[in-house]
Amino acid sequence: MGLFRRDPRPQAEDKPDLVDESLQAPEWQPTTHQKLIMVMLSVISFMVSLDACIIVTSLSSIVEDLKGTTTQGFWVGTAYLLSTSVSMPFLAAISDIFGRPVLLISSVFMFTVGSVICATAPSIGALLGGRSVQGIGGGGIIVLSLVIFTDIVPLRQRPKWYGTVQGAWAMGNCIGPVLGGVISQNTTWRWVFYIMFPFCAFGLVSIPFLLTLKPKVQTLGDKLARVDWIGSFIFMGSATSFLIAISWGGIQFAWSSAQTIAPLIIGIIGLFGTAAWERYMAKEPFLRHSLFYNLSAISAYVCSSIQGLVLFGQLYYVPFYFMSVLAYSPINTGLALLPVMVTLVPASIVTGVLITRFNGYRWPIWVGWVILTIGCGLTTMWDINTHIAVWVITLIILGFGHGSILNAQNFASQAICVDGEEGAAAAMYGFMRHFGTALGVGIGGTTFQNVMSLKLGWLGISTEIAKNAEGYIPYLKAMPAGLEKTQILEGYVYGFKGVFRVYLGISGVAFFISMLIKHYDMNKELRTDHQLQDNNIAKAVDKRLSSYRHSRMSTMLNVKLGAVDESARETDSGESSDSDGSRTQVGSGTATPLIKPKIIETKIDEEDETSANT
Repeated sequence: MGLFRRDPRPQAEDKPDLVDESLQAPEWQPTTHQKLIMVMLSVISFMVSLDACIIVTSLSSIVEDLKGTTTQGFWVGTAYLLSTSVSMPFLAAISDIFGRPVLLISSVFMFTVGSVICATAPSIGALLGGRSVQGIGGGGIIVLSLVIFTDIVPLRQRPKWYGTVQGAWAMGNCIGPVLGGVISQNTTWRWVFYIMFPFCAFGLVSIPFLLTLKPKVQTLGDKLARVDWIGSFIFMGSATSFLIAISWGGIQFAWSSAQTIAPLIIGIIGLFGTAAWERYMAKEPFLRHSLFYNLSAISAYVCSSIQGLVLFGQLYYVPFYFMSVLAYSPINTGLALLPVMVTLVPASIVTGVLITRFNGYRWPIWVGWVILTIGCGLTTMWDINTHIAVWVITLIILGFGHGSILNAQNFASQAICVDGEEGAAAAMYGFMRHFGTALGVGIGGTTFQNVMSLKLGWLGISTEIAKNAEGYIPYLKAMPAGLEKTQILEGYVYGFKGVFRVYLGISGVAFFISMLIKHYDMNKELRTDHQLQDNNIAKAVDKRLSSYRHSRMSTMLNVKLGAVDESARETDSGESSDSDGSRTQVGSGTATPLIKPKIIETKIDEEDETSANT
């Protein structure tokens, strides 16, 4: 028996990816109800991504106010990423059983509770607990947004319309550091969490009214019996153990220490145990091994994880570089990231539209990884005196690269999967990408600290600075110019170069892995057990919009016909009147009746009234 089972889906290996197939695409347009759901998902996705990145430029203020250590500050961000990634597969799986609305409302509620805990935290320990609760809610929101799109939008049209949610998510990532800097410099850091409350309220109110997806009708006992409790418990425990070891290895504890080796081994054994349980013993596995049935699927998921690693690693260490080496304030650091937002969001949206048009996802993946690798290479050239034009161009390139990849890899996994498993494929993509984010910050932290310590040791400067590099920034800014300050800055730069070189190498590897992804037709039939029910709010909105469109059309026609009537009045005396009251223009041997505008106006008004009542 081979490593992979036979490919059950027809494959178009020789099809060029840039053949315009827009005329061959199945006709589909979202209803008003579906559009309202898309808007709702965009808003709460923006909230989650904003929360993940707003902490970057406000973390030092938080740690200082709560009298925490640098290590505890590191865990403020890491705890969120860990709980987000670990919770995703389980929440997506039980949404198949209990329904999307119940799980999405529960996720928003968890996020709200976590935000309240963080906003009122009296200590760093309470803040860490709140961030963990927030992460569980955020993980559910992210993965369910992906899955819900597989319930309401056909795959061929999905890249085009999911671009709205993806764009909102990317915008939150880019705006977060700017807003965090403004808050930390002008008011209390607690506003970092206060500003989440309006978004939470919007989600809690809108979801019950808009998300009317109905799962199969079953008793509560039958639903509970379907949950893979054993597999879920083993997976979440082992994944948490593995990520904790990766996160604190080389930073809080040495890689050779028992504190790192023990959870690492336990995590690896547990993950293999989960795979065995899901494959051979689970009645209804929450991790479907069928998603990894061929090399294309595996390659797509690996590339997704790598992009999450690189993207969030750069979102953390690029601002860190600006604040330490270039001595930027938190606000200026946030503003410095605008070139990424200006390119990443449009690139993501445009890529989605083009994927739908050309029925091909490989070309943006390949082009995106090439551009991203070039951008990663440029970051390795940054030093103490990097010119503003250099880092602006670098960030623009990085934005284009990440934007091209984000949408393409998501829908590659859905096109490759077996028909009917698009929801599970979307959930696995979300998990793999955020699993990479948790790895990215941890690997970056280990690399930065060790490489910076190496450089400081060569220069004869205390390596303790590297262990508290972020907390040392205020002292570095206050230090007078001189040899010692220059050498310390060289240590920082050396550490950043080490991190950026790791991201460069990983991006290059991802490009070659992406070449293994083959083309699959995206013209799949929409299959789902979660049917969208009629919604009175959507009907009311649709009626208002229809009435507005007809009213506007009537106004435009009246204006045009009024202009015709005015022109007719100004003609010469060569006009004659017919017995029915209409006028006929005479002069060229032909008679052209000029209908009275009032007659048409009355008919249009009657049609508008009938349409509005309908």
